Amino acid sequence: MSLKGKSIFITGGTGGIGAPLVELLRDAGGDVIVFNRKESGDLAENIDAISQMLSHLAPDILINMAGYNECAHCEDQHLNDLIALNLTVPMRLSQAVLPAMKQRNSGQIINIGSMMGIIPLPYYSGYVAAKAGIKAFSDCLRRELCDTAIRVTLIAPRAVQTRMNQGISHEINSQTGTAYDAPEIVAKRIVDAIVLGEKEVRFGKSERFFAFMNANFPSVVDSGLRKNVKVGEAVFNSHKALLTQVPATELNNAT
Repeated sequence: MSLKGKSIFITGGTGGIGAPLVELLRDAGGDVIVFNRKESGDLAENIDAISQMLSHLAPDILINMAGYNECAHCEDQHLNDLIALNLTVPMRLSQAVLPAMKQRNSGQIINIGSMMGIIPLPYYSGYVAAKAGIKAFSDCLRRELCDTAIRVTLIAPRAVQTRMNQGISHEINSQTGTAYDAPEIVAKRIVDAIVLGEKEVRFGKSERFFAFMNANFPSVVDSGLRKNVKVGEAVFNSHKALLTQVPATELNNAT
């Protein structure tokens, strides 16, 4: 499918993957509308108004890119926020564009998932749950639309060199040998998937293998991820120790 003249609405279009993706889409002739948080407000908080606007805009292609993760113990995560932006928002925006797509019997919805939604990793419980949900939603919607010309594509990247993988996430990833992809590589693959109308794209040869193992031999993956847990606990403890340390000058002033 040619992107020339296609109207494209994208959330998360200013992020690490989104920015090069928007550039590639425009280079391919797409008429790209990037959701602007400063102008239109928070996606999750204003989802009703944004969905109504999008239903009138009726783009040819919807790209649900916006999202964020949180690396922490489950009890410390902001689960409502994680689920709202990573799962509820793309589902609601998909609902908004479907009537117009069905009326003209054409269109494409691209949902950005994650390999973590297929291979759940410790310390990302809220993010993993949302991304597993977006994969299930994409599968269900694609099957629901099987007798139409509307396409649904799930993109499942592995770790990407963006701001989402900094701080504690980067420390754990570095110590566990996690492989990264450059944002530009991921963006190019997304464009290819849109043009080819692919159903699902999974990144990483080893990650695809572990996805197979997780689906068929989950206990093996459980054992394999014990290293990640040991590394994660050590990283969390070191950060906790730094936060609780009181400078010597303050201790002297207190005595």
